[in-house]
Amino acid sequence: MTTRKSQRRYLELTPEQQATINEVRRTIETEERDEILSLAKRLRSAKRRGMATLEKTLQVLKRERESQGVSLATMEERTGMAKSNLSKLENAADSNPTVATLVTYADALGKKLVISLVDK
Repeated sequence: MTTRKSQRRYLELTPEQQATINEVRRTIETEERDEILSLAKRLRSAKRRGMATLEKTLQVLKRERESQGVSLATMEERTGMAKSNLSKLENAADSNPTVATLVTYADALGKKLVISLVDK
């Protein structure tokens, strides 16, 4: 059995046809770029809002711990988390805890973490 190798055929485009193709490509690239930039802007905005909410939650938890007079050493015993991690959780601007971590922290203070969905 013999195998046939296909060969490519190239069409010769006129300068006008090539110009049309180039213009269509530029239009598509511009539209895609604009769409991607718009999506990125929306995502950054949503992330900022989410991070602001998370920071407020962490501030509330820290204030509650302090108002109860609970030390980080006691929180370490109650949560099983290292004091250094608890401190980072409370103070680091870039902390990104899981919901389970927040629930554990709140539980150690005798509190229940509630997540709600509300209309804008």
